[in-house]
Amino acid sequence: MHRSFLALQGTASPFFSRLAMALRERDHGVRRVNFCGGDLAYTGNDDAWNFRGQVAALSEWYVSQMKVGNFTDVIMFGDCREIHRPIHPIAQTLGLRVHVFEEGYVRPHWLTLEQHGVNGRSQLPRDPAWYLGQRRFTPSSPAGKPTGYNLFERAFHDIRYRAANTVYAPRFPHYRSHRPRNGFFEYAGLATRALHQRQHHKDSGRVTRELLDAKKAYYIFPLQLNSDAQIVVHSPFSGIREAIEKVLGSFARYAPADTWLVIKNHPLDTGLIDYRSHTEQLARNLGITDRLRFIDAGHLPTLLDNARGAVVVNSTVGLSALHHRRPLIALGTAIYSMPGLTWQGSLDDFWLHSEQPDMSLYQAFLDYVIHHTQINGDFYTKTGIAMAVAGAVQRLEAAHA
Repeated sequence: MHRSFLALQGTASPFFSRLAMALRERDHGVRRVNFCGGDLAYTGNDDAWNFRGQVAALSEWYVSQMKVGNFTDVIMFGDCREIHRPIHPIAQTLGLRVHVFEEGYVRPHWLTLEQHGVNGRSQLPRDPAWYLGQRRFTPSSPAGKPTGYNLFERAFHDIRYRAANTVYAPRFPHYRSHRPRNGFFEYAGLATRALHQRQHHKDSGRVTRELLDAKKAYYIFPLQLNSDAQIVVHSPFSGIREAIEKVLGSFARYAPADTWLVIKNHPLDTGLIDYRSHTEQLARNLGITDRLRFIDAGHLPTLLDNARGAVVVNSTVGLSALHHRRPLIALGTAIYSMPGLTWQGSLDDFWLHSEQPDMSLYQAFLDYVIHHTQINGDFYTKTGIAMAVAGAVQRLEAAHA
């Protein structure tokens, strides 16, 4: 059946353009919207509208353009960007399907595509019995085929996208990125981190050996990116520092006196916020310096496999913790936060009373999530994009209201 797609802001990569091309080849209509120079640079020769107005005018603009285009579907990357927020009520009123792409719930080799929304807006059930009941209809989840993903190719596209934003800024005078920092500062921070990476790996290896050789009982708390919508929109915290304060305070008061806490920084953290100093100062104030370790690297599977439990806000690391059968608590809104998978009580009680996850439920949940929301591929490499486009076209054509 012929469909007509309105494609809003996509990834900083050729993915949306390749997807649009593939959909047109199958006789679907696609119209892109450029909000900034980066979008323009990656649109290529696609049919596109350039939105140059202020965000306050977007709702009215969306309504008028949707009526002109006679669209049936809307696609976007991420559903929390300011330019995307008005679309859901409009689409519901006009009877359009909304499809949202995001980084994979399952890592690596997967990306996410869901109808309506992702993460905290996902319509995936939070009922354990429902997933167990779906086992007879859901095939076992396959292992993801490697895509060739590498950080350097992703960085290249990101730099190109940001450079185009600067070059074409006069054409989009009111655009404000969802990224809170200027690209120069972010890449300066990442470059500085890269220079210290060897030392980071050395330090984290020493901490890991210290924990394992002494058979220390420890909990792990992996950090997320401060600007991630998972923190900004789908968590009770104003930022990562507040989350650290919450976890350290509870650990100091309620965790067994012979347990340690390992805080692992996010691998893409720019260093513009000094979490290490903030954490170490809090530990001194709480009297737990000798029970805290902060690392900037480390082999996460090893750390999870030997941990007494894991604390996350709503990171995808939560699924890895479940895979390693670790007791888990999610402090924010997470698709996997439900009885049987995560601790449903308070953080203060988690340290003493948490239980291992129900692995039968975990497998049922994982199979369903991969089968219905994940696509094998990535947004940034030639191989990964080709895989992702093929999977996305199949999923979009099969979607129904």
